[in-house]
Amino acid sequence: MKHQFRSWRLAVRGLALALVLAAIPLPCLAGETNKPAPAPGLKASIARAAASGSVTLEQAKPAATPDKAQLGSPSFFKRPAGMIVLAVVAAGTGYALYSVSRDRIHSVIRQNQ
Repeated sequence: MKHQFRSWRLAVRGLALALVLAAIPLPCLAGETNKPAPAPGLKASIARAAASGSVTLEQAKPAATPDKAQLGSPSFFKRPAGMIVLAVVAAGTGYALYSVSRDRIHSVIRQNQ
């Protein structure tokens, strides 16, 4: 029996050593050999954008949001699918409130509430 116990002890030590070695990151794998050039600063980016062309005021304005009447689609809750969703949520809420009052669990802790 002692021989089997020692073999288990050796296996456990080997497993622990393997886990420790797997958990330690290797520095040679963590470093990058080819570093990219640093990004230009903010002033250099602004100067390059200004040199490429000017932006007029009309181009810079966002497009006006269209009216809902122009879109031709009603609100989600006015559609049949939206009404079904509202009905299911209302039924679920009603059943939850109903089941709270008719709970079958009658423990000592629940009686003191």
